[in-house]
Parts: sequence; structure tokens; C-alpha cells
Amino acid sequence: MKKKLATIIICAVLAVAMMLTLVACNENYKQDAVATDLSDATVASNGGLAVQVGKYLYFINGYAAVDGENDFGEAVKGAIMRVELEAGSPKAGTLVTIVPKNVYNTNKEVGLTVYGDYIYYTCPSVEKGSDGAAKTANMWIMRTKLDGTDTQVLVKLEDYTTNFRIAGGSLVYLDAEYNLHSLDLNAKKIKDVTIVEEISSAMLTYDNLDSDIGGIFFVKRAENSANTNNEIWVYANGENKKVIDGKASYTNLAHPNGYTLSILDVQKIGSNVRLVYTKTDSGSNTTSKGDYYYDFDASFTFDATKEVRMTSGVNYTAYNFFDGNNVLATDSDSIDFLRAENGAWVSDVVIKASSATLLKVATKDNAVYATYLSNKVVYEIKVLDKVDNAYSVALSSAKTMFNTAFSADWQGLDMVGDCIYFFNSDVKNNTYYLDLSKVVDRSNNSLIATKLGKFSAEDNYAMLEGETEDK
Repeated sequence: MKKKLATIIICAVLAVAMMLTLVACNENYKQDAVATDLSDATVASNGGLAVQVGKYLYFINGYAAVDGENDFGEAVKGAIMRVELEAGSPKAGTLVTIVPKNVYNTNKEVGLTVYGDYIYYTCPSVEKGSDGAAKTANMWIMRTKLDGTDTQVLVKLEDYTTNFRIAGGSLVYLDAEYNLHSLDLNAKKIKDVTIVEEISSAMLTYDNLDSDIGGIFFVKRAENSANTNNEIWVYANGENKKVIDGKASYTNLAHPNGYTLSILDVQKIGSNVRLVYTKTDSGSNTTSKGDYYYDFDASFTFDATKEVRMTSGVNYTAYNFFDGNNVLATDSDSIDFLRAENGAWVSDVVIKASSATLLKVATKDNAVYATYLSNKVVYEIKVLDKVDNAYSVALSSAKTMFNTAFSADWQGLDMVGDCIYFFNSDVKNNTYYLDLSKVVDRSNNSLIATKLGKFSAEDNYAMLEGETEDK
């Protein structure tokens, strides 16, 4: 009887301990709504450090690293905050906290994404291991309404390799085993469903696209493992559809084994979705090697006779179709102007720069200007003249627009409208911004960036202590 009683007591103690563990792992996400006007909810610059939603800018308040304060309601550094915009620039006195969590990742392609009424982001896990420490090596995909309410954990993962994209009302992500998952965000009970296993890659980052294209493109090996070609598929309307078979989709093959395909980018051109991809022959003869694009309508149906070849033997790393078939393309040592002339594509170098990143292309006063990053300095340069609908190369001297030190441990520079947002590595990786529309050529004072968010108490103390030591 005593032994039985002791067993009951031990079981009760264990049950209480388990309950306490569960309580410790489950945060209370309840908070009051922040007054929010979404009468204009146009989204710009999804996927980075900052995203514009109508008159607001939502941003990550500094880089706190994986071990930063992450308890809901306690986190300041790394939290999602919001300011109002006035003439495209942050408005003083409008700062509010939307998500008091440490938003963090190691994948440079993962940042803030707004879809519908929610903002989606990633955080380290707060679940405790057997040693009582948070398992920060694990990543959670979370979402919160744009007014700060209804915070939810959607996906729990074991590392930070995963990227995600929202399209057609579904959040789609690729796990570490290269299985593609989908969560129907419109369902009453959101479930994580594996939609295809062991793919080669998925296009989850679009450099020049904020709108919902309704589908996610991904690459698979050929169904016949003996074949050397591969295939591009799309997940749309809840189904997987093969859109380009590197062998069967073509009637005139340059090589009998077909083609190997790789996705470069997805952009919206008019009412169509432009898929940009590389193609090369699956053999020693690579006469087909180059960059191509295809414009899909809502049916996602491919017709090889309408495929457009832009390059021969050359592959660019990024494309910005700023005006239909006129494009600035990035190479390892330059940015080139590509366009179709007399049925063929031609190119001219317009910016000579190593490992450059094109941040923005803008047309003003019948000229095209490119804003680009090279060697941690941002420049603006006139590259083209425009007469009616025709462009011609018209180079000028580059103007320095930004030269402040910034952290690239996770997010680098993010450009929203005319403003650049970044983690200032000279000020403990807190978030700063610079309005490029106010930069004056050869004026160093106009290049001084402004603090955007809020310093944590720890950073304030550390900077005060540093000043005291300097004295």
C-alpha cells in the first residue's frame, strides 16, 4: 500500500513538473491592438529588414543576434517596430512596437514579409532543453497582425536553413531535406502539409516582386532517373504542375538528352508572370547555354515556341526588367543594359563594378538612373537616355549616396522608396536610415544617417560605459 502511494505521489510530481515545463515553453502573446489605418495597404520591399505597408514602415529594430532577449514583451533590440512615413521618409514621434520578440535569422534571403493583415518573420525558439537553456539553434516561423495582435507560431524547425514565400494564400517553405511544405493561411485550422518530396531547389526569393503571383516555382529531377535533364514545376491552386520538362517540352533538341534548367528570378510583367531561368544542354555540347525567360498567364502553360533567349554562353546573376523588355542585368564585374533589337538580344556595359548589387532603377527627366552597392558604398549613376519608348546608353559620373558602415551578419542594406535602412555596425548594430533624396553631391554632412528605432537598455548602458572609458 505504501509502495502504491509512493508511486502515485511520484507520478503526481512528474505531472506537475511536465506542466511547469509546458508553461515555460508557451509564451503569452496577448497584447492590446495598436491604432492602425490600413485604408492603403500597398506593400513594397517585402523580404528584407524593412517593408512599407501604405503609410507605415515596419522594420527590425536592430540586430540582437541569436542570444538576444527573446521573451515576448521584453525584447527591444530585434523587435518589429513601426513608424509612419511622410513624403517617403520616417516621421519623428510615430514609433511604436508591434512585435516585442527578437526577430533573427542567418539566411540573408529571409526578413519581414507582409501578406494580407499579417507580418511574417522568424525567431529563435524559446523552448527549453534538458539543461534549462532555450534551444536557440531551432527556428520558428511566426506571424502577427499588423496592429500587433494575434501572434502565432506557424512552423518549428531545427535550424535556420529554411526560406519561405507566401503565394496564392499559402506559406510555402523548403525544409533541410529538400521537401516542400505548404500551409493554407485561409484555413480555420492551419496545417503543415508536405506537397512534394526531395526536390532540387525552390524559388522563394524574388528581387523585384511584392505582389502575389499565385504560385511557387521549383525544380525537380527527371521522373526517369536515367535521364540527365530536369524539370521546372509550379505549386498553384493547391496543386503541383509541371510547366517545363527539359526534354519533353521541346521538339527540336540541340542534344538528345535535353536540358538542365535553373531558376534565376520571377517578376511580374503586365498581367503575366515572367520566369527567368538558365538552360544548358545535358551533354558535352552546350550550344544552348544561356539565360531565358517565359511569360506565363494564370494557366501556367508552357509553349516552347514562345520561349525567349536573352544570352548565348553567358549567365547573369540578377535581372531587373524596368520596362518590359528593357533590362539591367548584373554580372560578376559589371551591370549591363540588355534589350531586343531586330529579333536578337544585345548588351552594353553601363556600370563597371565588381560584385555589384543593383538596388533600384528609376526613370526621371527622360533618363534612367541606377542605384547600386559596390564595396560597401552606394552610388547613383545615369545610365540611359529615353526618347519616346527608346533607350540609348548615356553614361555619366557616379554620385556617392551612402558610405556608412553597416553589418552584413544577416540583413545588409534594404532600400524602400528613396530610403536606405541598415544595421549600423558603428552603433552596436542598431537600425538607422538615410534618405537618398536629400543627399547633396560632395556634401559629407548630407551622408550622415539617422537613428530609426529604439536603443535597448543594455546598449544604452554599454555606450555610456564606453564613453566613460574613453574619458
